[in-house]
Amino acid sequence: NAEYGGSGVNNDNRLAGGYENVPTVDVHFTQINFQQEWLKVLRDYVGPIQMRVFEGYKFHGSAYLSFVVKYHEAGQRKLVPHHDHSTFTTNTALNRQNIDYEGGGSYFIRQKCLVRDVDIGWTLIHPGRLTHYHEGKEITKGTRYILVSFNDP
Repeated sequence: NAEYGGSGVNNDNRLAGGYENVPTVDVHFTQINFQQEWLKVLRDYVGPIQMRVFEGYKFHGSAYLSFVVKYHEAGQRKLVPHHDHSTFTTNTALNRQNIDYEGGGSYFIRQKCLVRDVDIGWTLIHPGRLTHYHEGKEITKGTRYILVSFNDP
């Protein structure tokens, strides 16, 4: 039973180098010995989809960081604008907007695109560096969980 770490501060001893550029309240897959299983999911299921989304790019099968983020009205409510440390990122909904939480979502600033109210298990795939500067919009009620993976750093 892993505790949510990354208390929203930059120092995080779970990471090589001990520094989190954009800190979240999260559980890393390495903490729960699930990283290798997750890499298999990425290779077997996400890889073929990614090749259709980003034509000409083939997933190399690695993930810099995979984790579950917890947004809560009495804790971390949002995430500041940032780029991910990845070639592409996957962001999977683990619970239901307007039932388990209100507000939230991923907002892509340059594209002026807000993605929210996705079904449990649906995955958003987006470029990590350069073009897709984004933020986690504030939740106003409840608890939101998402599974995030920074792929092919």
